Amino acid sequence: AHSCVEQFASPCVPRAMSLVVESLIEPDMKQEDSASDSTALESGRESSSQDMCLSFEAFHDWKPEENVFGDTFRNYEDSKRQEIVQKTYYTMHSKQTMEFGQKQREQWLKFDKGEFTIMEMIELLDKLVDDSDPDNDLPNSIHDFQTAERIREQWPDHGWFHLVGLLHDMGKVLALPEVAGEHVLEHWAVVGDTFPIGCAPADECVFGFKSFEGNPDLEHPVYRTKDGIYKPGCGISNLMMS
Repeated sequence: AHSCVEQFASPCVPRAMSLVVESLIEPDMKQEDSASDSTALESGRESSSQDMCLSFEAFHDWKPEENVFGDTFRNYEDSKRQEIVQKTYYTMHSKQTMEFGQKQREQWLKFDKGEFTIMEMIELLDKLVDDSDPDNDLPNSIHDFQTAERIREQWPDHGWFHLVGLLHDMGKVLALPEVAGEHVLEHWAVVGDTFPIGCAPADECVFGFKSFEGNPDLEHPVYRTKDGIYKPGCGISNLMMS
């Protein structure tokens, strides 16, 4: 996903993440009674923001050499799950269009589908094995806890990162009827590496540019250009992702 959005990245991502974490804190926990406390809070936020700047290089340095199948990670050429993974990505890349993305946002961002706790959502993922994952054939609920625990082991002081690891797959419940009902989505619409829509796909995306053949947006006069509807450096938060 990093390779696919590089030209649009802004330097503000660590601070944006800190704002997300702050929004999870209860209001009464953020009240300060004195000016000195406020100064200490600002100092703490500055230190916290610096602590949160984990580089992509750090992410790549710690992972194990083998996945659960004894294979290398992110093998998209001849993995144990090659057939289902390749089919999922090719379908995704041919059908994830600007029009599709807009329709999904209209469908799912109304907060009218029900009320669930975080644990209820994660438990639903007992029923989902990600068709795009060459490294794992376990239910995503297990994968969520594995991810959070591995992050906590490696970066014990980054509590926000542990939380992200636990929640990172929760959107996949849209492929389950318990949440999506009659609007349940196929795996190609909810799993796999995301990428910006509204611009030409980067060849660094999984399975490369050739996997996007048949995508109608490649015929669009704007969407097929390198920057599409965006400006270089506009910031990742301003992209419409698949």
